[in-house]
Formats: sequence, structure tokens, C-alpha cells
Amino acid sequence: MAKLFQAVSRYGPRVDQGGNVQLRELCDWMSRSSGLNPNSALMALGEVGDGVAFYLRLGSPVILPGLGRLRLTADRYGELRLNFVADKGLLLQVLNKQKFSGTMINAPAGHWTDAQYKEAWDAEFPDDPLELPAPRPRRVRHIGPGRPMNLKGGQTRRKRKPKVVVASGGADGGSGRA
Repeated sequence: MAKLFQAVSRYGPRVDQGGNVQLRELCDWMSRSSGLNPNSALMALGEVGDGVAFYLRLGSPVILPGLGRLRLTADRYGELRLNFVADKGLLLQVLNKQKFSGTMINAPAGHWTDAQYKEAWDAEFPDDPLELPAPRPRRVRHIGPGRPMNLKGGQTRRKRKPKVVVASGGADGGSGRA
């Protein structure tokens, strides 16, 4: 029995990655955008990479405004892992579907139901039918602090942080210490 993730990876929507952007191309874009000399941009980006590595090896997280936060963590066996959390502004720019100008492969499949994935899979692989999981509600994506709260009509809003009340002292008006 095949699993749903196999059908989604085969038939689902995905971004055509194209070729990697080379450092020189990025520096040329930076020079056109900011008036910076392309060679200076190349040298600065090289130094940023060295500086990030230096501070990460010291155990300090590195925040690059407009890009994100990099930090080293360790797993339960002591193996180092590099974590990257993208900047909120970068996420808002990049994840906007209306501004996306790349190529999306199988874009209509973004609206498929599980039954449509099953139909496509079973037609191509009749001897390995697709097993559908129990239905569950679609996740609401949000970017920002807090977790969204579901309201009537499918609207969402963020939960407010509870107010913390700090007592000024005990019954004697002091600090509460004996």
C-alpha cells in the first residue's frame, strides 16, 4: 500500500528550482541595485561568510537583518547542527504567490483533494493502491508571533499574551521575605 506523501511528491505542485545563482551574479545584482562596486560586494560577501563561521564556532548565534538567524545546536549525541530561521520580512516577500515569477510544476494539483491524488496514483500503479489517511482539517499558515485562533467563518486571529500581575508584597506591605 502506497502512502499519500508518495502521491503528493509525484503529482503535487513544486517549484522548478532552475540553476544555482553564482556569487558573481549576485554581486552584479547588488551593484546595480545599490551602486556598490561589484568587486567590493564580492569581497564583502566573502568576509560575511568567514565572519559567520567564526562567531558560530564560538557558539554565538548570528543575526543577518533581512536574511535571518543562524545558530549552532547539538543533538542528544552531541553532534552539531546548523539551524537557520528566516527573517519575517524575507518570508513575507518570498512566500507571496502573487509576486512569484518562477515556474511552478503541477500548479493545479495544489487544489487537489486526497481522492484526486488516489485516483491519479491508482491509475498509474494499479497493483500498489494508495492508502488514504483519516481526514483532518487543513492547516492555517501564518507568519508572526503567537498561534492563530480559529474564529467563525474560517477567520483567524492571534492569541493575546496573558497579562502578568506582579504582587508588590505580602500582607505587611514588605517584600514577603521573613
